[in-house]
Amino acid sequence: MDKAIFIGVCRKNRYDRHAWEHTDLMYEYRGHQYIVTKDNNGYMGESLKAQHTKAQKEIDERISHENDPEPEWRYEGSAQEALDLFFKEYLDL
Repeated sequence: MDKAIFIGVCRKNRYDRHAWEHTDLMYEYRGHQYIVTKDNNGYMGESLKAQHTKAQKEIDERISHENDPEPEWRYEGSAQEALDLFFKEYLDL
């Protein structure tokens, strides 16, 4: 398994009153970037390890489906069909 490479810290806006509470750390894993958040205010959310594991699992999943064929677009059940039905029903277009 590949290791993540630390890229840097995402700087917060100095005018943001809550910028001190969290530090965002950017990493690269298998050619994709992700961010984990370190809480500086005593909040016990997800641990950094859990955040790394979750982000890397999502990247692995994304990579495993990169070459899947795109399904053919269908009108039935699409948003376009819903809009057409709406316009036909309520606006008589």
